[in-house]
Amino acid sequence: MIRVLIFIFNVFIFINALYSQEKIELKKADKLEGKSENNQTIREASGNVHFVHNNTDIYCNSAIQYVEQNRIELKGNVKIFKDTLSLYTEKAYYFGNESKAICENGITLKDPNATLRADRGIYYFNESKAHFTGDVIIVNPQYKITAKELIYFRNSEDSFCKGNVVVTTESSVIKAEYIDFYKRLGKTFAREKVSIEKDSLLIISDTLTDYSFEKKSIASGNVKINDYKTGMFATGDYLENYENTLYTIIKGDAVLIRPEKTGDTLFLYSKVLEAFRKKPEYYIARDSVNIIRSDFLARCGLSKYFTGVSDSVDVITLTDNPIVWQKDIQMVADSIYAEAIENKIRKVYAKRLPYIKNSRFSLIISLSDSNFSDRYDQIKGNNIILNFDGSKLSWVFVDSNAVGIYYSYEGKKANGINFIDGEFMTIYFDENQKVKKVRIEKNPNGKYVPEILINTVDRFLPEFIIYEDKPKRR
Repeated sequence: MIRVLIFIFNVFIFINALYSQEKIELKKADKLEGKSENNQTIREASGNVHFVHNNTDIYCNSAIQYVEQNRIELKGNVKIFKDTLSLYTEKAYYFGNESKAICENGITLKDPNATLRADRGIYYFNESKAHFTGDVIIVNPQYKITAKELIYFRNSEDSFCKGNVVVTTESSVIKAEYIDFYKRLGKTFAREKVSIEKDSLLIISDTLTDYSFEKKSIASGNVKINDYKTGMFATGDYLENYENTLYTIIKGDAVLIRPEKTGDTLFLYSKVLEAFRKKPEYYIARDSVNIIRSDFLARCGLSKYFTGVSDSVDVITLTDNPIVWQKDIQMVADSIYAEAIENKIRKVYAKRLPYIKNSRFSLIISLSDSNFSDRYDQIKGNNIILNFDGSKLSWVFVDSNAVGIYYSYEGKKANGINFIDGEFMTIYFDENQKVKKVRIEKNPNGKYVPEILINTVDRFLPEFIIYEDKPKRR
């Protein structure tokens, strides 16, 4: 049985070889001359020349046929037709044994699926394959490709492109040095100097795979994304963008930047960044989150950033061991969120979440006076609200389990320390960010220690820690 199969296979190969090497036949010419050189028969035909080879019709103004070599040189108004294929050029070499045409003076190829044009090209008839170079363009009702070099397979409509490649479809424009375009699969793979414009987004990367049917793009290596609608800019190592759901995820040293004309540009750093671009837009940052916005700095494990929640109001939420710095103020809590109005931080909320493991009190620490580097005002409680007037802290409210330590001054001279506690505490600050008034609505308690005795008391709350690892722009 195996011998029979081998025999059939060999017969198939032999027949195929005979077929592929069928001699080129001259069907018509107005003038024909023949000669022999080096035991080679050469025919020169001119005027309405027509050749036939393997169901391929070849037309031109003049031709030189090398009979034994089974090839012809074609000049002037060259046209080659096979089935639904049409090929046009001014000069070509047709090789019968390989069933291929080499065109040097411009070439146009047309079939029902696409039209290709280039400066030069080779077409392989048995493989239905075109290899074109020099300002190549391929046009289809659904797409257009330009490149310096392109290989096109007619049967599958796949294109493999090189050199300043641009693929334009109804939904996107993809540019790269190398692009593999699988039209029927709806897949485009691009590499080296890649960019794609889609859905008001510009994505730049080292490599990119775009799935047009799923409306999904995956980019990797030096990823940059620019949202034209919002002005947001982000970078990372890896990106997935989903056009239908307006969702993007960036992984690996992700950075989100939101420029502002006022100079209060937002910088958000994390290992993972998710963008949800349906209104109201919001972003989720995970793992090693760092936030910088003017003099507002934050660190945490998880952050959510909501834009345009209401009129010119943005909200930033921080969880998983958040730390916030605002100028000389430091805040820690289980959960912190800040409201920004017209890009200025107006309120900061700190909450204790007693149901979570290792829950901690909300705590605010601020340098009491720049002339005293070891004196810190401290406020502790379950839930704390900070209110800012411009860039200055105007008041702080603590709703329960409130404990406070703050220093007193007479002019520039230190004047003792105050210990207070109670429920529903409000602390008001003057222009110099010093405590000017304290109001306690329930169970008030207070103690004043004069300056001369200040070293006899513990001046720090048990939870007191100064964190020096503030985020830095990078």
